[in-house]
Amino acid sequence: MRLMHDRRRLLVSAGQAAACVAICIVALSAAIAAAREPTANAPAIDDVPAAIDRASSRARAVEFDGNNTTLPPGGHLQGIQMVRTQRGGPQLVLLSHDSTTVGYLLIVELPDDPTTTGRVVSRLTFPSDGRLPPLRHAGGIQVADNVLVVGLEDNQQKTRSEVQFWNVADPANPKRYPHLTIHRAGKPKDQTAGGVGIVGRDHDYLVAVANWDSRAIDFYLSNGQPLASEACRFELASRWQVEGADTRDWRPDKEFAPYQAINLVADALDNIYLIGTGMAGGKNVVDLFAVDLDQPTPGQLRKVLRKVMTLPTGNRLQYGGGVSWDGNRPVILSSPRNVSRRTRIGLAR
Repeated sequence: MRLMHDRRRLLVSAGQAAACVAICIVALSAAIAAAREPTANAPAIDDVPAAIDRASSRARAVEFDGNNTTLPPGGHLQGIQMVRTQRGGPQLVLLSHDSTTVGYLLIVELPDDPTTTGRVVSRLTFPSDGRLPPLRHAGGIQVADNVLVVGLEDNQQKTRSEVQFWNVADPANPKRYPHLTIHRAGKPKDQTAGGVGIVGRDHDYLVAVANWDSRAIDFYLSNGQPLASEACRFELASRWQVEGADTRDWRPDKEFAPYQAINLVADALDNIYLIGTGMAGGKNVVDLFAVDLDQPTPGQLRKVLRKVMTLPTGNRLQYGGGVSWDGNRPVILSSPRNVSRRTRIGLAR
């Protein structure tokens, strides 16, 4: 009888231990999910190619007055992303710009009524690295989970760049995450950062960096820590290059253009896509590539779609461009070369 009692006690203890382990696993999973804090900037897209294909190829113009702020001389608009501070809040666009001295970001409030004019809310000057020539060229950008990534490059010697990360949960007051900075240096044009993209995956973040004229794409993976954590870091995972690329299964053509901006997006199954916006053959194009880093390097990008855009007068995707997401719908953004009293931003949904 005593042996039977001891066995029952052992079974109860084992059951309690298993229950504790299960509770701990559930709690840990919840903590990881909370750390990611998915937002409207990181949607789960059912079918990315179909969503891009369904988007309008004709953009409508929304204007903002750029004369209410003083801007550094030179350069042109580079990248565009659309954000909202809260559901039903004002529609904002973030626009990167280079100049003869610094790279900077414009935070612009667009009007809900397209017959009225938006305004510049604030301007952020991106810090350089303290060396000469300065990192004055801010290129294509992306926002994911309220974090903006931007490439700052030396566009004179073209030998170094930084990928900077900024918390834009309050877009009018961005806060930098200096611990995430990716430092790049090498031979001319090889380690520049003219366009960058970011996407959250199940357990980490993936960043893509395009060098000069997008001749190579470097992919960096985070270590699984939340981006706000001081312990979070990015490491180079792979480099894909135009030269030597396997394009046998590319559709509808074999071209990888010199994109002004690149953006990343994941579908509901965690498949990753890269979107390139720029000019090709005199046309404004949005190109979509499936990304598979498990493939041999030449086949890690596969072209699946090209969309030719009709933009407002004066807009070109070789100036400012980018793709944001409003739920399951892409928003294709474009700009003119420079900011003026009537700056026309193109929106195609």
